[in-house]
Amino acid sequence: MMVQVIDLDLPVYNLVQEVPAVVPVMVGLGLDGVTSPALLKTAGRFMTLRKGAAMKQIPLSELIAQLEQAGFEVDDHESE
Repeated sequence: MMVQVIDLDLPVYNLVQEVPAVVPVMVGLGLDGVTSPALLKTAGRFMTLRKGAAMKQIPLSELIAQLEQAGFEVDDHESE
């Protein structure tokens, strides 16, 4: 099985379309707006995981750790 890469700067709408398996991880972290189709189609087109984590006061390190624990590889452009 190929490891799926999560780009923290990709709009959430696109991310959910490309990697639907990320939804339970996001919901577990409190980023539950992804369960609302209307919110996903509106705010999700410009909201990223990085922005959502900041808005919900979730440390980026915690977000990355949870994604990695779920088996994803995280592409964090800002740490390069």
